[in-house]
Amino acid sequence: MKNKAFIGVQALLLCAPIALFAYFYSQQELSSQTHQARVTLLIEAKSIDAKLDAAVLQMLSAQLNQYDELAQLAHAIDALNTPQRDALFAESTPDIRQQFDAYRQLLSNKVLQVESIKTAAANIKNSLLYLPELLIELEQSEPELATHANRMLASLMLGQLYEFVAEPLLTINSESSLERLIYQHFNVALANSAELKKAKQRFLSLPSDQAFSALYAAYNQHHSETIEKTKHQSELLLLLTIVLFLLLIVFANRLYVAKNKILSTSQTLSDAVARLTEGFALFSRSGNLLLCNSAWRNHFAIADSEKMPRKLEEWQQQFGEIFNSDANLHQTESGAWLQVKQTNTHNNGQVFVSVNVSLFKQAEEELRKWGHAIEQSPSSIVITDPRARIEYVNPKFEQVTGYSLEDVKGQTPKVLGSKQGFTDYKALWQTIKQGKVWRGEFYNRRKSGDYYWEYASISPIKNQQGEIINFIAIKEDITAQKSASAQLKTAAAVFNATQEGIMTTNAKLEITAVNPAFTKITGYEEHEVLGQRPNILSSGKHDKHFYEQMWSTLNSHGQWASEIWNKRKDGTLYPEWLAISVVHDDKGLVQQYVAILSDMTERKAQEEQIEYQAYYDVLTGLPNRTLLLERIEQDIKRMSRTHHQSAVLFIDLDRFKRVNDTMGHEAGDALLISVAKRLNNLLRKSDTLSRFGGDEFVLLLSQIVHPDHAAQVADKIVRALSEPFVINGFEVFTGASIGIAILPSDAKDQKELLRLADLAMYKAKEAGRNQYHFFAQEMQQQVNRRVELEQLLRAALEHQRLTVHYQPIIDTVSGKLYGVEALMRWPTDFGQYISPAEFIPVAEESGLIAPLGEWLLAKACNDIRRLNKALGMNCYLTVNVSSQQYRLGFNATTIKQIMQQSGFLPENLTLEITESILLEDDKAVTAWLQSLRATGVNLAIDDFGTGYSSLSYLKRFPINILKIDRGFIQDIDQNQDAAVLVNAILSMAESLSLKVIAEGVEQQGQLDCLKGLGCQYVQGYFYAKPMAIEGLIDWVEQFAIASERISPKLWLD
Repeated sequence: MKNKAFIGVQALLLCAPIALFAYFYSQQELSSQTHQARVTLLIEAKSIDAKLDAAVLQMLSAQLNQYDELAQLAHAIDALNTPQRDALFAESTPDIRQQFDAYRQLLSNKVLQVESIKTAAANIKNSLLYLPELLIELEQSEPELATHANRMLASLMLGQLYEFVAEPLLTINSESSLERLIYQHFNVALANSAELKKAKQRFLSLPSDQAFSALYAAYNQHHSETIEKTKHQSELLLLLTIVLFLLLIVFANRLYVAKNKILSTSQTLSDAVARLTEGFALFSRSGNLLLCNSAWRNHFAIADSEKMPRKLEEWQQQFGEIFNSDANLHQTESGAWLQVKQTNTHNNGQVFVSVNVSLFKQAEEELRKWGHAIEQSPSSIVITDPRARIEYVNPKFEQVTGYSLEDVKGQTPKVLGSKQGFTDYKALWQTIKQGKVWRGEFYNRRKSGDYYWEYASISPIKNQQGEIINFIAIKEDITAQKSASAQLKTAAAVFNATQEGIMTTNAKLEITAVNPAFTKITGYEEHEVLGQRPNILSSGKHDKHFYEQMWSTLNSHGQWASEIWNKRKDGTLYPEWLAISVVHDDKGLVQQYVAILSDMTERKAQEEQIEYQAYYDVLTGLPNRTLLLERIEQDIKRMSRTHHQSAVLFIDLDRFKRVNDTMGHEAGDALLISVAKRLNNLLRKSDTLSRFGGDEFVLLLSQIVHPDHAAQVADKIVRALSEPFVINGFEVFTGASIGIAILPSDAKDQKELLRLADLAMYKAKEAGRNQYHFFAQEMQQQVNRRVELEQLLRAALEHQRLTVHYQPIIDTVSGKLYGVEALMRWPTDFGQYISPAEFIPVAEESGLIAPLGEWLLAKACNDIRRLNKALGMNCYLTVNVSSQQYRLGFNATTIKQIMQQSGFLPENLTLEITESILLEDDKAVTAWLQSLRATGVNLAIDDFGTGYSSLSYLKRFPINILKIDRGFIQDIDQNQDAAVLVNAILSMAESLSLKVIAEGVEQQGQLDCLKGLGCQYVQGYFYAKPMAIEGLIDWVEQFAIASERISPKLWLD
């Protein structure tokens, strides 16, 4: 029984360890499979990562022709994220799971960046693939655009190289479909270059190698700990199965097998690292080299692995710059460029990964070379923002202008002080804002102050949305071409080859070729001149010395250009611009001569026409101001020798504006031409009749004996211009106001002489027109007086020294006060007044009438409003509005503001305007008057009947009051004609429902006559002179007592 029990216990003891061993063995087998699967997964992930890096490098180096491999790698990375792969690390440590998830996420991020790189690289490669063939085709089909294409290529390089150039430099603006296609490829390459660079940086910044090294180290540590735990379990089993040696052997054997599997897995991982295209090296915490692959050795040119350093210190000593520098990009002694990244392991070991980026550096170096070429461009380049503020200039710009980028950055190109006019700049701006290219010349100023000529091509730069984001100007300094006619013509020939004659000769001066333009200019066909010498064109007008100088210049400078006379085939001589250049061979010997010739016949004629236009009036053919001033200057110089006098007659046509406005500008021009012809018939050959513009003519009478001669001529002119002119079948009457100034008694220089004659002319106009007037010193005194008055008037307005007087207007039917007229008065410090007839014209000429008129209206409205309120009356107010106020902007808005501020009712206000305003442009005046009337005020015509009174005015314009001029009233009680005219005005006004006010009533007889004719409203000294507001109040009270002996409130409306 005991044996059986022992055997049972023995069997139990044997079975228990066997069962325990079997359980341990099954768990160990499962752990080994999981480990192998994990290692395989890591190798696969690292291999995919390495292949992805290699493919990206090939793609950046333009060596990857198709992207199937990238798609496969992306699919493989996606396969790493399956639930089955997640389960492999589910039972590992949280840190390993987190690192494994992070490493997979980095690979997914790299795939995203690869898509960006692939898209940009594909677009660039596709564009650049077609450019060589397109450029060759462009040169063959449209060679004139080849130079522009080369400039665009330079712009492309600039756009790819400099990060501060925000957008591509090219814009599509050509009529050539081929050139537009080239532009499109350029712009596609440019647009994707920046994106490629950004995507590359984002790709390289993803630390997948470091993440893998950290994961690899963490997992090795975890696996080592697992092996250690397995060993303890094996020892425990050994103790439990010590009586069962065979079982322990079996267990040990199985443990040995498991260890071999682990070593095999480690070897597999080593083999995977060895196959990586990146260099890989793992150093222990103590600095011993644990593992490296052949790529690592190749990167450091180590052929014999036995001689390879084994310590990190030895690597640092031998390759110190790479291992001791923070930079991750280094160049080896062999010239290869390595990108080296270092990562610490969990046990303070170090992992180094190296990538050979020589191809990328080579490509970058090529770009840099192109960039240097752009920086050394012989053309100035300026880039501005959309508001023309400078953002970039190249060194050539600094060399040409003297301005550095710091000097001009943020400023507009106007800093160069171009002498271009506003119109030129406006046209330029309109062109480039429309997305077009502007080409032209500038006359700019360098920083030193010197001026220079440059030819510029300004193009807009647009983004993908078609918005203009920059402007680029490519400029050439053409100062030398401008200063030398030869270079100018050479340049013209370059651009207009088909219009310029071209002739080439060999070194023996035998003609070898001519173009069709040569035949057109000279008359010689090509076969007639081939083999001949250029002297067949000789005109004989140039001597031997001329040709000696020509050859001397050619031999010393290699080119010569000048104006020359040549002879055509038919024997006619013609002026020609000839530019000759010497072409040398590689040895410096003369190979041929190239002559470019331009027929200057038409240009000579144009120059003569330009010279004529510079000195003569286009319309009349008379000398203009410039020629007249020159001839006056000649007279001044001649007087010092001959002691003669000269006279200047300043002639201004009377009523010319009326002809121009009523009959049109063509009729006005015809009248000016007729006047010029009529005046010329009155003059001597030595006299100079000039037109200054408009209706002003100036006559210079040279070498007169006495001023009476000038008077005789002026009298002839007045009488001649008084005769009618026939214009378009109608008789037109004009006249002339003439001012005369004598040289040298009145003035001794040109400008002063003309100014004095102008003063005398205005004196003639003031005297009644159609007459002449000599300049007198009193005129200058009057001018001085006007200047003085203007200054005093400004001060009076500023210090409120002006005042307003009011003259009553009486209703003759009721015998009551109807209203008052406000009149401006200017008191002096001596108790006297400056006459309005003296200061009002000064105010109108100086523009002061505008503030004066507004001040008068505002003050009068305030005064009469207070008067009405105080006395409970409804007194009307009339205020004069000058024609100059209309021109200076007096309008309905002004009236509304004054009415609102003063509280005066607009229906109680009448604005008096003169008939001269009605002579202005009908539409503008009508609109102005209607806007005034729309405010509620009344409109009256002042001094009606003295000017160009017309019933049509009353029909067209919104007038509701007429004021009869005092000239009709003075003798109305004695002159029947005056009474008839006033009666006619009253009848017409009644039929048109217009009120009439008679001015200047001073006598009882005049008042009685007006009453008899039915004139209801009168104004004049008979009732009262103009008075201040205080006097007006007293007058109202006295008038009430004197008229009806009742309270003012009872008789005032």
